[in-house]
Amino acid sequence: MYQRTYRVKGEDVNDFMIMQNSAYLKYASQLLETFLFENGFTKKKLNSEKIGFDFKYDHLSNYKSLIFTNQFKIKLLFKSLEKNNHKMNVDFHFYNDNNELVVKLERTLFWFDYETLKNILPPLKIQSYFKTNDFFKRAS
Repeated sequence: MYQRTYRVKGEDVNDFMIMQNSAYLKYASQLLETFLFENGFTKKKLNSEKIGFDFKYDHLSNYKSLIFTNQFKIKLLFKSLEKNNHKMNVDFHFYNDNNELVVKLERTLFWFDYETLKNILPPLKIQSYFKTNDFFKRAS
């Protein structure tokens, strides 16, 4: 399972010391970028190949709250790769230090070509990570 552990910081919380939705989105993006970086897709490499990705859909389901200084982990889960419309559907599950699911974020990613400004399929190496059953073994 590809996952990382973080701690809720002051910039992540509201006046009641509860983590804000924008912070969940930020940490999910950070985890995805870390995953890509560790698999050879640095920002520099993506820019040199003139490709990138964007999020077109986020759906956040809150079950419990994280508060200031809580430690939490995020798991990246692959749902599907739709080649006909170039969509990648991924989930980010946030767990508190008791291993209880606190938030589920569903995200749809689209890859695009900077030169043509059109949606493209993800690079083959990225597709291979997301379309195999051993994704969790290879990404841990």
